[in-house]
Amino acid sequence: MALGLLAKLIMTRQLRFEDGQIELKGIRMTLVPAFFVGELTRYFYDQKRLYRLYLLSWLMGFKLVGMIKEQFNLDTPSKVYNFGMDLAEAEGIGLYKTYDYMPGRYTHFVIADNPFLKYLKDVNTDEPIDYFISGGMGGGGCFVHQQLTQNIETKCILRGDAHCDFLTGTEDELKKRGLWDEVRRRYILDKIYPLQKRFYDAFFEKKEDEVLEEIIEEALKI
Repeated sequence: MALGLLAKLIMTRQLRFEDGQIELKGIRMTLVPAFFVGELTRYFYDQKRLYRLYLLSWLMGFKLVGMIKEQFNLDTPSKVYNFGMDLAEAEGIGLYKTYDYMPGRYTHFVIADNPFLKYLKDVNTDEPIDYFISGGMGGGGCFVHQQLTQNIETKCILRGDAHCDFLTGTEDELKKRGLWDEVRRRYILDKIYPLQKRFYDAFFEKKEDEVLEEIIEEALKI
């Protein structure tokens, strides 16, 4: 699906590689090697501050999917989800498979061959560790479920699981599944949620660029 999306975007010149730039219908993009995300994860893991990586990725995912939704006029939750996931796969997060999906509540998907964790095989962890994908999917999921959402990785290949298992959900959904307390613990949510909410509200007021620097500065103090 990802290859078909890329081919369509290139053929219609909505995705262009020109003059040293990658542009997706007016959105400037770049290619980031997987080892960089892996080492970034290692850094925050060693610092015991993976929640910072989660928040930074959440902000990126929220902003990017919001821009894509507007630029491509994606007017239903399923269009947002399918386009966003195919684009993420095309960007190299690994092949995804959706297990279950309920707009306004949750999205459950797995990634069988996570490229970032290949650079972290020496890390011995009892907990899932891919806060980069979790953050991006939590932020982007806001436009699928039309409210502020979080994502939690429940299975991880670094723990010996067969695949990485992710759930994006609303607060109510995560509470119903008994995952909310774990989300709060992992992401220090009592401190980062106000920053997420500030950015969320600012986006719909077209003021997100005005608050982003301040939010990041505050995030790096947590």
